[in-house]
Amino acid sequence: MGISLSAQTAYFLWSLVLGAALGVLYDVIRAARMVLRAGKIHVLISDIVFFAVCGVITSLFSLPFNKGDVRAFILFGEAVGFLAYRLTLGSVMGKVYAFSAKKIRSFVQKIRKILQIFFNYLLKSIAYLLYNVGVIIDKLHRYAAEKKQNHRAERSKRQRRRYNKDKYHEQKRNKKTAYRVKAKTRQRRRAAERG
Repeated sequence: MGISLSAQTAYFLWSLVLGAALGVLYDVIRAARMVLRAGKIHVLISDIVFFAVCGVITSLFSLPFNKGDVRAFILFGEAVGFLAYRLTLGSVMGKVYAFSAKKIRSFVQKIRKILQIFFNYLLKSIAYLLYNVGVIIDKLHRYAAEKKQNHRAERSKRQRRRYNKDKYHEQKRNKKTAYRVKAKTRQRRRAAERG
């Protein structure tokens, strides 16, 4: 059982509207390309994505109306709607997009210059800060190395003093011990002489 003529006419009219909507979508993509100054590869990729989206939308459009069957009159209606939009409102919108793209590009250039000046200043400030931090760290490192060297020298002096002190006390002890030994030896001699 086929679709009635009135239903086909309604589907065709809806496909005209869908084609015009796809034209609006294409204009949005075209405006983005104008603003971004897309190259050939970007244009190719955006066109492939656009046609893939069109295919998905057409399939989804056909589901409720035609139970998923894509009919030639629906594709024809979309093409006519797309071309009607492109030749009427699309051409006017193209001029508006071109004018807007120039204004947007000039605005973006101004913002870019301002941001570039800001980031240059910021980077110079950070570089200056890091340089000063590096100088401070270097000074601290030198101070710590000098302190360590002074500590080693001081420790060495203390060790020498301690060694000399110990040596002095040892010599003193040795003298006392030698004196005691001599004293005992004298006492023994005296005791031997007496006895």
